Amino acid sequence: MNLGRVRSAGLLHVTDHAAHRGTGERAGPRDVPPAAVLTTGCAALFLLGVNTTAINAALPAIAGDLDIGATALGWAVGIYMLVVAALVVVGGRLGDMLGQRTVLTAGLLVFAVGAVLVAVCTATPLLLVGRFVQGVGAALMMPGTMAVLRLAYPPERQGFAQGVWGAVAGIAFAVGPLIGGVLTDELSWRWVWWGSALWALLVTVAGQYALRGLPGREPWTGLDVPGALLLAVALPALVLAFQQIPVWGAGSPAVVAAFVVAAVGLAALVAVESRRRSPLLHLRLLREPALIAACLGTCVNALFLIGLLYFFNLYAQAQAALDYSALLASAALLPYGACVFAASLLIGRLCDRVGFRLPVAGGLVCAAVGALLLARTDAATGYAELWPATAVLGIGVGITLSSPSGAGLRALPPQHAGEGAGIINVVRYLAAALVVSIGTLVFLSTGAARLNARLAEAGVPPRDDARVDRLLTGVGERLSVVEQGLGPVARQAVREGAAAGIAHGFAMVMLWLGVLTLLSIPAWLLLVRTPSRR
Repeated sequence: MNLGRVRSAGLLHVTDHAAHRGTGERAGPRDVPPAAVLTTGCAALFLLGVNTTAINAALPAIAGDLDIGATALGWAVGIYMLVVAALVVVGGRLGDMLGQRTVLTAGLLVFAVGAVLVAVCTATPLLLVGRFVQGVGAALMMPGTMAVLRLAYPPERQGFAQGVWGAVAGIAFAVGPLIGGVLTDELSWRWVWWGSALWALLVTVAGQYALRGLPGREPWTGLDVPGALLLAVALPALVLAFQQIPVWGAGSPAVVAAFVVAAVGLAALVAVESRRRSPLLHLRLLREPALIAACLGTCVNALFLIGLLYFFNLYAQAQAALDYSALLASAALLPYGACVFAASLLIGRLCDRVGFRLPVAGGLVCAAVGALLLARTDAATGYAELWPATAVLGIGVGITLSSPSGAGLRALPPQHAGEGAGIINVVRYLAAALVVSIGTLVFLSTGAARLNARLAEAGVPPRDDARVDRLLTGVGERLSVVEQGLGPVARQAVREGAAAGIAHGFAMVMLWLGVLTLLSIPAWLLLVRTPSRR
């Protein structure tokens, strides 16, 4: 692809040549303000981040208003993740072939339609349809929020652009529960989605100006339907298997079947894509060490980004632990969110100067240290002892939120920026599903052992698995219910055991994440050091 670029008067000057002929784009020079591209991409990203986390604060109100149970609520969250995982690579590839502005605009409009469906729903079916449609929109949008930065900024400023992207992502995830809680409490849970629809429309209008004339587009050769279908089967099956391990059991026929479907689908995908002239997934990109490193860094980052939010809320909102409200638990993580924002914003310029290798390795070290500090949590730990550790963890998460992606995308040709972003984001969603499922098993098994050990010391019979689950996760059963009919000694043992079990479960999840992060550092250093084979 023959694309001319010159920097002039603070604008990225793009000249479209023969590569754009016949694609429906008007040929000729265009001025693309990089700051406008960055603002638009980050505004779309902010929408996705807030909507992803704000729903957690709105779930109880949704359940009460629509009179639905925990299973339906779980699918309201899960179906969104499944659809995004199925289509995010397709969304990235479409952006490469149709133009990032076209696909990002389509994603925003589809996301807005899904948000409206959720906002007006009166029963479970329409709620799930709305979340499904939102997942389609998010899959189209997410790769484009990264790819437009790869196209608008030169390689020597990719760190800066991706740093701002990471800062926006960090603050969106941090304030999402606060926004959801305030809107739900002061107006209605429906305003979480009315607000999302309005924001999507505003970004759509702004994007028509800001994203005009972006380079890096391939001629349309048709969508690889077999590849898209195989991805649409294999990736959701893999996400579903991870999500349902705590519910169905790791050895259950349904989970095993889901893993088998995922494995067969991915194997068939490799066989099919290696033979197609215009594949959905160019397998040669996976031989790029920097892209593999980007996937590794993104995986570790997602484990923390989702893992801390999820398990800290279980711990902080437990009656036997800190007993915070959902809004207070979200506020307690503001130091973490502030550090994510600041570290992401500052690390980009450093990466532009010295490269991505050592700064990202330093971020992984910070994340591991923060997690290992949190692994010291016990029943007597107070918030004053927690927030410094979450701040250190936030620095590590901020450094690694977008800089690994910047390293990977910078190593790819511009015309594959969307595809590369799609691959990276598949890893992000798979890691999110993995940390919740495996982390839940760690949380419950270690927490239950500590709880029942305390009960045994007091001569109280151990609780059954279902009751321990509800007691440790705070779902459906409070301490007062468990304590009914128990004597003073047994009641005190249950209370102390629950406090110890919840704290120990949270600590073990953080320990697990910290050790995994330490193990990932040598791999990151080796991959980024390896010369590109492109």
